[in-house]
Amino acid sequence: MLPELQVSPQSAARALLAYYGLLRTTSAVPWRSTLAGTPGVHAALLRLEAVQVDPISAVERNHHLVLYNRVGGYRPEHLDELFRQGQALEYLANARCILPIESFPDFWPIMLQARANSETAGDVLRRSMDEVLAYAARVDAFSPREVGSDGPRLMGIGYNPDDVSSKASGRAIDLLWLGGQIMVSGRRGNDKLYTLTERHLPPSIRQQLVHVPAAPAADAPLRPWSPPEVRPDTNQPWRAMLLERYLRAFGIADTGDFRFGWQKWPAAERRAAVERLCEEGRLVPVRIEGVRRKYYAVPEFAALLAEAPNWQVRPEVRFIAPLDQLLWRRERVQDLFHFSYTWEVYIPETKRAFGYYAMPILYGDRLVGRIDPKLHRKQRHLELRRIGFEESFTPDDAFLAAFTEELSLFAAFHGAERVSAARIDLAGTLRQAVEKAVQSVEPKGE
Repeated sequence: MLPELQVSPQSAARALLAYYGLLRTTSAVPWRSTLAGTPGVHAALLRLEAVQVDPISAVERNHHLVLYNRVGGYRPEHLDELFRQGQALEYLANARCILPIESFPDFWPIMLQARANSETAGDVLRRSMDEVLAYAARVDAFSPREVGSDGPRLMGIGYNPDDVSSKASGRAIDLLWLGGQIMVSGRRGNDKLYTLTERHLPPSIRQQLVHVPAAPAADAPLRPWSPPEVRPDTNQPWRAMLLERYLRAFGIADTGDFRFGWQKWPAAERRAAVERLCEEGRLVPVRIEGVRRKYYAVPEFAALLAEAPNWQVRPEVRFIAPLDQLLWRRERVQDLFHFSYTWEVYIPETKRAFGYYAMPILYGDRLVGRIDPKLHRKQRHLELRRIGFEESFTPDDAFLAAFTEELSLFAAFHGAERVSAARIDLAGTLRQAVEKAVQSVEPKGE
């Protein structure tokens, strides 16, 4: 068993940023400096384990913002190409996520359980699933828009409340995808394209699949946003695999996370699991000064913790996507960065503290503020509806230069030709300085 590490919040924050490829120091460079193109996207997925997908498009979608911050010159087409090559997988991990195709065999037992659970679907939904599979067999790829428009509708299925109907074919696609019978193979505009898994999955991955007997179908609602539970009595190796993938994705984690292990783990089982991994030397217990929560780090992260106090950080600015892995555990953000973050997309406008799509501003190893961006696509105008900073941070010339540089790249990534700020939460000369920095932005490529 490895000894417990005692570290400062700053060291833990630096290590986390380096682990996620966002920090420049005398001994580490951001991934954006070394990764590029479609191969760079694949490398980023392998390092991150999972990138969360979200359809909200105030600016570019979350998964593209995450990859933009890790891959030099990133364009959404790079990810599309990775899907076309069969090198990316979309499935449920921290939520619906993009994963490297290498992870497919590890998720296979969950897909088989989901397939067994779908046997409880009613006759109408089962017939719709058969129809979708038959259509998929006739085409190379299809979008949900292509099937079931004239077919039956069902109430309260999938993402809908009990009093709202949806196409049976849409819910059929969800269940077939969750069961691994079809997989995302690309996009046409904003529409996902699906292909039969047996046709699209690379042979090298297909050869690794192992049949695992599923548990009897549970009499529970079919929820395409929630992975079925892998029973620990029959599928312990895959349950342990998911926990290890979760821990690698987080780098440093605590057992209080409701998504712990990407499965349902009772509190006692969580503690027993991390204690076992600590005894085996596969996790390192970590105490962060002034923090009550106890953390556990994978060995690669622990190595960064040991080095972090000696790093000389070279401050750069990044705008962090709301569902970036850096923000997956809000309590961790508070403990390490002393930064309180709430994604306010689903909060009524009158109750929002900052803004609809607030993105934290990273400056070096600190989270110093937020921007609330909105892209007006037809006008090619990037509007910062609000810019605000922590009370402990005062923008200086060095920050403003880095902020302007990153905002120029961010605007270019979005195809914006004009950038403006509607509200800046500063007064006097500081407000004027930030306003001048925004006005000086010239969208440019890297």
